[in-house]
Amino acid sequence: MSIVLAAMAVVIFAAILIPPYLSPSHNVFPSSVSYDSGFGFTMYLTLNSTTVAPLGHLLITGWLNSSSDSIDNLTAADSWALSVGMLWERQCTPGWPIGIGLMSGHYDQDNYTLGTLLQPAIPDVRCPESGSPQYFLFYPHSTEALASVNGDPHRWTITMNVTLWQGSLSPKALPGVPSPSGLPPGVYTAVFADEWGDVLTASFRVS
Repeated sequence: MSIVLAAMAVVIFAAILIPPYLSPSHNVFPSSVSYDSGFGFTMYLTLNSTTVAPLGHLLITGWLNSSSDSIDNLTAADSWALSVGMLWERQCTPGWPIGIGLMSGHYDQDNYTLGTLLQPAIPDVRCPESGSPQYFLFYPHSTEALASVNGDPHRWTITMNVTLWQGSLSPKALPGVPSPSGLPPGVYTAVFADEWGDVLTASFRVS
């Protein structure tokens, strides 16, 4: 009887101490989420699947879509809520306003600050020097914006994709390049962030 009571105490103790973001109580995650930013656009984050098999892949897509009926002038900022160096961004594009990252565990809008971004594998690419945008002119109800760089307009589509092969941390950049070892089985969270401080999350499971 004492052994049974001791086992019950251990189970209760573990249930209290193990945070739900490390051991989520549910197994079904939404594959598409959105967030209405106070800066005049809606953030979208989608996953092609919320379960990644050992030999499978995961496509993470994030984008900003203007919610305004007219052209919206948005001043560039550097108010990232997360370390921008730990996010995938568009290569050779200084001032790119969005990024995607990964965390181990289940996190949402309320507790993502408790998580730690996993180090992304980013290719070392030599890029030409260029300035960063001073502002963005978002087209009405569109993902496109004119980015003013050194006074010159550049038409950008504010969207990006990251493909994780076999659950690895490295997006497949070139055909035939072998991917590194995959993530251990468990629950992970894709994080989509912008330079104005907005964050959107979507979780998935690696089996």
